[in-house]
Amino acid sequence: MKVTEIETILCDAGWRNYFFVKLSTDKGIVGWSEYDEGFGSPGVGAIIEQLGKRLIGQDVRSHERSFQEAGCLTRPAPGSVIAQAIGALENALLDAKAKLLNVPCYELLGGKVRDSVPVYWSHCATWRINHPAYYHPAITNLDGVYQAGAEARERGYSALKTNLFIHEDGSPYAWRPGFGVPFQPELNVDRKLIRNTHMHLEALRDGAGPDMDILVDFNFNAKPEGMLKLLRELKDMDLFWVETDSFNPKALAYVRDHSPFPIASCETLIGVRGFLPFLEAQAMDVAIIDTVWNGVWQSIKIAAACEAHDVNIAPHNFYGDLCTMMNAHFAAAVPNLRLMETDVDRLPWEGELFTHQPEYRDGHLVIPDRPGWGTEPIEEALRARPPKGTGGLLQYKRNN
Repeated sequence: MKVTEIETILCDAGWRNYFFVKLSTDKGIVGWSEYDEGFGSPGVGAIIEQLGKRLIGQDVRSHERSFQEAGCLTRPAPGSVIAQAIGALENALLDAKAKLLNVPCYELLGGKVRDSVPVYWSHCATWRINHPAYYHPAITNLDGVYQAGAEARERGYSALKTNLFIHEDGSPYAWRPGFGVPFQPELNVDRKLIRNTHMHLEALRDGAGPDMDILVDFNFNAKPEGMLKLLRELKDMDLFWVETDSFNPKALAYVRDHSPFPIASCETLIGVRGFLPFLEAQAMDVAIIDTVWNGVWQSIKIAAACEAHDVNIAPHNFYGDLCTMMNAHFAAAVPNLRLMETDVDRLPWEGELFTHQPEYRDGHLVIPDRPGWGTEPIEEALRARPPKGTGGLLQYKRNN
């Protein structure tokens, strides 16, 4: 079965856009994947279109050959958005290949080792604070944070993750200097942030109850000195893990050595070569893998490297429902899974965009047995919601 056309399709997703690859074949089978440009990756689609030309006429079953050839063509400038484009093409090839064989994608990955995947409610309270027009009920104070924790418990989730917020200046707002909001490139941690983070986590704990596993994401918002200052002040919070990012494996290992909580990291890394320095430095307790960026087949290799270093993994997953299903097949097949990220708060029209939505039972994502990823975008619905000019990180205005 040969590739005949590669097309990128975008649609409005509220505060951001959703991005898709449509891979057509001479057998009428279509392979789909979802990618992203809003999380610091502008321009991925342009690279997909360029590299996709080399796939025309090639056999969809030879996805490893396609990956290696794309690596050769882009060797002078590896990683980043180029790697993400290659990963998006790989994921579309996997979907088409699985549909040709009439099997779920997890069969291509060695078969599933579990029928359902434990998940945590990611961005709990976060989306309702940051994007109240799309995720309800809007959260405007700490009582709303409490209610979000209570809702997670009542809906049967056993774990949730939140982010950093300031509550003292009227309406709560996100603290994200690592992404330029506010623009404070020194990334210092002060008493106000510590106090507000403690307040936020206390409200979540009070609402969610003592049996909820609570995770918090620092992202790139502090340097090691500030991370440790914040961690020391949170030592009484009984956190499941602290997620934090650094491009320096020794610095992250130092944080891990002095942290009262497990450290999860590496969601922005590409390929086994990107992960190895962090694994060798024993920099994290849990390795977070972005299968959307890396490609699911390549992510299996990364997970194997983590397994060889006695490290469990967690998929990075905060895009659309197709990405959730792609990650579900990956999480079903890897032996060293810790927990999977998922966004429970969804857009009101999410169900209109895909043939099937993820199915959750008792805090677990059920693995579908339909061919391919088990869902695909509805093209007419995507085109009925044309994309906005920008979104994601690029929509935020700098403030001081």
